[in-house]
Amino acid sequence: NLPALLDRLAAHDNSYVEVIVCRTQDGPYSQEHGERVRWLAAAAGSTIPEMWRDGILAARGQFVALLTGHCVPSPGWLDALLRLEMPPEVAGVGGFFIDPPDASALDRAIYLLRYAAYSKPVVVPSSPDLAADNAVYRRADILACHELLPQGFWEPEYHRQFAARGLRLTLEPSLLVEHRNRYTAAQFAAQRRVHGCHFGRDRARRRNVATRLAYLAATPAVPFVLLTKVIGRARRFELLGKLRPAVLAWLGFLCANWALGEARGVAQAFGRSNHP
Repeated sequence: NLPALLDRLAAHDNSYVEVIVCRTQDGPYSQEHGERVRWLAAAAGSTIPEMWRDGILAARGQFVALLTGHCVPSPGWLDALLRLEMPPEVAGVGGFFIDPPDASALDRAIYLLRYAAYSKPVVVPSSPDLAADNAVYRRADILACHELLPQGFWEPEYHRQFAARGLRLTLEPSLLVEHRNRYTAAQFAAQRRVHGCHFGRDRARRRNVATRLAYLAATPAVPFVLLTKVIGRARRFELLGKLRPAVLAWLGFLCANWALGEARGVAQAFGRSNHP
């Protein structure tokens, strides 16, 4: 997806925009897009939140917009971004995600798992969360969370800190991207385990030993809880027609991998301090 994504961004003739690509290995596109793209080499094995963090720190603008290689912006995405107004009390603005009609069962499962809540483009003046794969933030608000930066930009943790400081998030329908999955099943399952591990460790490290043991004991129920939540979101956003048996099977598989990662993270929290 990278050539299509960069063509959408680098073709925009605006001196106020810099395009930064953070990658874990050399890509074949740096010469094609010349000096209009800044290329950052991340450490081997870096997660997407860690690469986002590296790009945010390298950026020179007041605002930073985030994408991944799996989300190709619509033709008007950058123009919509530049028209946004972000008053001081707004820390971030998120967008919405299109599910291609020819998506495979695995692609659709990933879309429903990650983006079902952001499938119907409407203006939302205040939202508890947004998907950083298609979002813009005030850079100073991110940098103010200095204790979180070493771990990377895991957006739910930053969103909680924004709320604690009286800042809010909004959703904007003109920020539209298309989800074009390029993960294999094994790759996305591995990502779910890594992200689940981070979530489990972060949640458990502030709890006492008894609560951590309860979290571990509840691990077998986690895939069913997650799957129920996904089906609930699909019903809420009128996506039940996309829950074919093969999609449900992939969702169950991916939820199980998240649960494995979450259990590992909770177990790791036993050897860590209760403080960040």
